[in-house]
Amino acid sequence: MRIVLATCQSKPAATSSDGLLAAALERGGAEVVARPWDEIDPAGDPGIVCLRSTWDYHHRLEEFRSWVRGLETRRVPLWNPAETVLWNADKIYLWELAEAGIALPRTAWFEPGRRPEVDGVMREWGLSGVVVKPRVSATAYGTHRVVAGERLDDEEWRSLEASGCLIQEFIPEVASKGEVSLVYLDGTYSHAVLKRPAGGDFRVQTDFGGSLERVKADGRVRAFGDAVLAAFHRPWLYARVDLVDAAAGPVLMELELIEPDLFLEPAGAERLAAALLTRGGRAAA
Repeated sequence: MRIVLATCQSKPAATSSDGLLAAALERGGAEVVARPWDEIDPAGDPGIVCLRSTWDYHHRLEEFRSWVRGLETRRVPLWNPAETVLWNADKIYLWELAEAGIALPRTAWFEPGRRPEVDGVMREWGLSGVVVKPRVSATAYGTHRVVAGERLDDEEWRSLEASGCLIQEFIPEVASKGEVSLVYLDGTYSHAVLKRPAGGDFRVQTDFGGSLERVKADGRVRAFGDAVLAAFHRPWLYARVDLVDAAAGPVLMELELIEPDLFLEPAGAERLAAALLTRGGRAAA
């Protein structure tokens, strides 16, 4: 069995976390290679493809979508599957989850080409600050915290207008408590990580100075993560539920189903490898 861990041109090697996955897959008898997604030819019988660090897809969305559809058309086993990946690539999916009863920060969605009046939204909501982010984004790309009276410039609006944008209420607990990532593997909760922003920032990613640590998620947070995954009905092998445990209860920030860092340790890597070998083998048969 050949398994390709899809990466990106800027970081073609597997991450340290995914290196544990590769080693576990090899112990299970698979041939494993890490390769940028745009070097994987759907027509070339690549084997089983597992999306891992395809961290440039938001800059090349239509090309990425076409590639995913090409894998689907040629019945190349893909995890997560094409229908799930295509659904999750645009943050409009959050609207569907909100309609299913999942708590989000207060959110307004806007179509591509729109430049909404951010101050007007803040006045309508009675807020002094919001977060504006593109509908297609990764690693906080194009994401801005805006306070009353502040204006984004034309360059800052470029990515927001290109894919459409979201305006969301700023959740202060992001700064005071951080964001929890619940990792699920093969349908089951695996582990949790707490991500905190650097002082003076609101972005929790390590790219912006954020920190992370393993934590034990409490029952309320776990129940919320389970509810998020029960609210959509598409196949998945791995998932990450990013949430903030706000004063009124947990709120969903993102449901990551394309290329999330899974923060694997050996036990989780073994679990995901076993599932990938089993499900991948069935899909390839």
